[in-house]
Amino acid sequence: MFNKDSMVERLIAYRELRDVKQGDLATAMGFKAHQTLSAIEKFERALKPEELLKALEYLKVNFEEFVDPYSLVGEAVYSWRQTNSPQNTLDSFEADTNRVVALYRDLHKKFSTKKQSVLLPKLPIKKSSSYAEVERIAQSLASELELGDYPAERLEKQLFEKFNIATLYLDMPSSISGAATKLNDMFVILANRNEVSGRRNFDIAHEKFHCLTWDAIPPAHIEKAYTSANRPYEEKLADTFASALLMPKEKIDKHFSDSSKLIDEESINVLATKFGVSSQAMKWRLKGLKKIAPKDIQKLDDSLLINNGNLASSSKPKLFNEQFVEYLYKAIDTGYLSVRKISSTLKMPLEDLSEIFNDYGKVAPFDL
Repeated sequence: MFNKDSMVERLIAYRELRDVKQGDLATAMGFKAHQTLSAIEKFERALKPEELLKALEYLKVNFEEFVDPYSLVGEAVYSWRQTNSPQNTLDSFEADTNRVVALYRDLHKKFSTKKQSVLLPKLPIKKSSSYAEVERIAQSLASELELGDYPAERLEKQLFEKFNIATLYLDMPSSISGAATKLNDMFVILANRNEVSGRRNFDIAHEKFHCLTWDAIPPAHIEKAYTSANRPYEEKLADTFASALLMPKEKIDKHFSDSSKLIDEESINVLATKFGVSSQAMKWRLKGLKKIAPKDIQKLDDSLLINNGNLASSSKPKLFNEQFVEYLYKAIDTGYLSVRKISSTLKMPLEDLSEIFNDYGKVAPFDL
């Protein structure tokens, strides 16, 4: 919770968020020189209550918002994967999501029984890495994590257990696919649970790349809807990583023991569905692995690959994830947080919160 240092850290965060110069805020706080505020921001001088209130008035931030323990202002860094989403839609959704992520992190610290590493995980990939190098690392990771014959089935669970990278399934605007979120002590992947399963799995694997290479290749705050021609190299690396992680060569080879096997739209749809990816993703993976010739790619009818030829499951993941719902249950059951506090933080009516517990096979630990 809040102490004197965290007050200063958040004041700095809001000043930078509002793009206010140190000198201008110093004047608003009644200081004759900006060096006084500089000393406060360096933790060399104490911040007085009346000075803080003047600063908040100038920054147009109310005190409750400023001391909200479930605010991640100045701490969370997002990289959104979206298609032509209006800026105000992204800003509003990020503000709401901040509180969900902050609540998850707080409860994870409180109720997780795992010993957490103080180090964030990272892969030996840099901006100058080649596609072949990234593919090799992704396939080695799939093997190390023991993802099995169809990696999409175990990826979320294994990355959480091994690297503490959580995936939260949310209801998002249709223009947003998801995001990678970096905190000081953990990563959280946000996934749009309303997307088709193949695309959703690929998006999640793509965001895992950003989490595991964040320092070496910092992702953009907003990923644009690039065409294949103008897609930045680092985004192509992320796609290469996701493709190799979800469709390792070794696992694909098992389905091609017969070199004369015909590859058509139907066989691609079946294979893509088994691997939990889209048929388009599988098509290009097979081309890259030389399982299908470029001339034969041109003969495929892409309209027959839509929704994996209707083979893909139309069901969507439950809201949040099992671990988060377990934490919510314990928080209410032990009295760590009131149900009203959780309801307001998630911006969710009690009826909907009760339904989430029911979805996960739990009886809500409160009365409606």
